[in-house]
Amino acid sequence: MTEQRSLPEVLELQNKKLAILYEIALTVGKSLDLKIILDDVLDKVIAFMGVDAGVIYVIDDVTLEMVPVSFRNLSTDVVNDLCENKVKVGECMCGTIAQCDKEVIIYERASSDSRFTRGVLRQEGMEFYAGLPLKAKEKVVGVLCVITHTPYRADPELLDILRAATRPIGLAIENAVIFEQTRKEAERRTRHYNFEGIIAGSPGMMAVLDLVRKVTDIPSSILLYGESGTGKELIARAIHFNSPRKDGAFVVVNCAAIPESLLESELFGYVRGAFTGASGDKRGLFEEADSGTIFFDEVEAMSKTLQVKLLRFLQDRTFLKVGSTKPVSVDVRIIAATNQSLEDAIKGGEFREDLYYRLNVIKIEIPPLRERRDDIPLLARYFMGNFSRQMGKNVRKLSEDAMSALLNYSWPGNIRELQNALERAVAVTSGDGLLREDLPPEVAALGAGGKEDWTLARAEKEHILKVLSLVGGNRKKAARLLGLDATTLWRKFKRTGQG
Repeated sequence: MTEQRSLPEVLELQNKKLAILYEIALTVGKSLDLKIILDDVLDKVIAFMGVDAGVIYVIDDVTLEMVPVSFRNLSTDVVNDLCENKVKVGECMCGTIAQCDKEVIIYERASSDSRFTRGVLRQEGMEFYAGLPLKAKEKVVGVLCVITHTPYRADPELLDILRAATRPIGLAIENAVIFEQTRKEAERRTRHYNFEGIIAGSPGMMAVLDLVRKVTDIPSSILLYGESGTGKELIARAIHFNSPRKDGAFVVVNCAAIPESLLESELFGYVRGAFTGASGDKRGLFEEADSGTIFFDEVEAMSKTLQVKLLRFLQDRTFLKVGSTKPVSVDVRIIAATNQSLEDAIKGGEFREDLYYRLNVIKIEIPPLRERRDDIPLLARYFMGNFSRQMGKNVRKLSEDAMSALLNYSWPGNIRELQNALERAVAVTSGDGLLREDLPPEVAALGAGGKEDWTLARAEKEHILKVLSLVGGNRKKAARLLGLDATTLWRKFKRTGQG
């Protein structure tokens, strides 16, 4: 039989309910930091419900994992299990609540319920359990769970307050997630706009960045040439995110990594029935990149058949989906990259000359690290600082021996190899500075005990290479700047072993 309350009691209960909901609404509105919000909310929920413990999960839209953002008064074993072996939507109790969008209230002996499939939860000794979905715009974005370890009298009015509180909590989760996504996107765009991550001080790289700034607003195709590990994709991203297309997609296609049998359908998409297994239409990468940029890395690996199709697209900006005869038109800028000589590939009949000229409207050559040694100290300190922060260390300096080794090594893997070397050094060092012996053996061999070249011949060689890089490899211009005739420069250039 339902207990009858007097009018003053009913009014007092309503005031209490409104006060709790108002307090929660104020809490979720005072910050956009999700951890801060949910910690405050969970404290208030535990207090007004009079329960022992609780946890708030937020659903990761990509992995569908139930991420325990906030938890209170749970055993160490439970916390470790929740954080290290995350439940997914549809699994265990909280995952089932998220999947079915249904609350679960267990009034006694909760740990005995078979829906708890995690052994550590069954051992927690839960008596009362309430799990409620947290929703925003009718989408489940998380789950709120509260428990007791002793018998508990669940007041229906308090449960109603708990249900009402799930709405502002769900909206707070959605707002915080949207804010974090917006912040990361803005940070990503600002990072590329400022060329952050492109560390340069050498004349050759400064000339590259100057050219990049000039071509960002031009719709023409661009061909990036540089050895493996020189940062071609980083340059391509800088071009895209500083261009009028920055709000469109930047789509990366590694022509060597995608099997030739799949590359055409990946690029252009297909229509239903185009081949066995094509049960519906599929958008291709060209459609995904509409109003944006497609970056073809290792373009020299593209098959002859696809070269023809790409050439046709560059000519009329249309393409055919696999299995379709209806042209599709998109507005996409093409940036291609290679570490091979496409001119040699043309001579060998492996690359179409007409496609080469379509791609090579603007060519940007990225110098290898051995030709921009002035940048090595800048890059080394940049990577050292990054890895030091990531590993929770306090590595602040490079010894003279270590720097000497870095400057004398030839870096066949370019910046990527330097980055790996610094990651290794930060990982193994035991102090606040990197020593020569912390570097990979092949690099460390060129430190204090190695053969360092301090001759005038080396200085002359590096100066010639810098001037050549500055003028884009034009030997006549370089000779004029160096005050030499072309024949003398050619002789010196051959002597460096670069001719």
